[in-house]
Amino acid sequence: MTKSDQELARYIAMSLIAVVIMLILYWTTAVGLLGDNPVGQGSNYTAPLIVPASYAFAIWSVIYLGVIIFPIYQWIRRKHGASEWKQLHLLFSVNVIFNGLWLVAASYDWQWITVGVIIILLITLYLMNTIIASRIQAGDPVNYWLERLPLSIYFAWITLATALNFSSALDFYNWSGFGIDETTWTLIIITVASSIAFLAYRRFQEVGYAAVVVWAFVALYLRHQGEIPSIAGLSMVVVILFAFLIIRGIRRQLSV
Repeated sequence: MTKSDQELARYIAMSLIAVVIMLILYWTTAVGLLGDNPVGQGSNYTAPLIVPASYAFAIWSVIYLGVIIFPIYQWIRRKHGASEWKQLHLLFSVNVIFNGLWLVAASYDWQWITVGVIIILLITLYLMNTIIASRIQAGDPVNYWLERLPLSIYFAWITLATALNFSSALDFYNWSGFGIDETTWTLIIITVASSIAFLAYRRFQEVGYAAVVVWAFVALYLRHQGEIPSIAGLSMVVVILFAFLIIRGIRRQLSV
């Protein structure tokens, strides 16, 4: 094993240790050892209109599974690789530790701290997905299901969760919204969040990313159908747009 390979192994080991730290923080917040709010209560507690139907948050089980599998697969299979893989594991380690710290901050209702932390998650995920895309372009053998897709799903959810987190913080601190009603603000947030998600999809062309957007906005539609038609209608427009992107992306991949 070369010196470079040994360094890569150490970076992968660092990622594994970071995942363990995240899981410990998850457990301590889930059982109530830290703060008064168990895992997952924050958004439901403040409940702004941008929060989708509760089933949407089940995607975290998929995200956490991917986060656990990714470094394990890398440890088993990634014996050699470019220096960019070491950068990715450094970013991954920072990300998952801050993921755990987000849970701690949320359990204490430190809402603005959660906003700052989730922005760090978003930035690191963008950089990680950029590295994955560059390695694919460089011809590295990248496993789609165990390396690319987990980070893509995670990135997509955090893209949307950043808007939700910011809205929850404003709602928690009783922001007046400059006199604009909550429904209008929700429509603005949906437009901004879906536009950012569209740009991210254009950047990475990843069907899994678009599928998460569909998942989230179907849940938002189901929460508001029959109650707030404007939010439900705009949510369905986003669903249709990204469903079209998924179909087009699949066709493009099949034609390659």
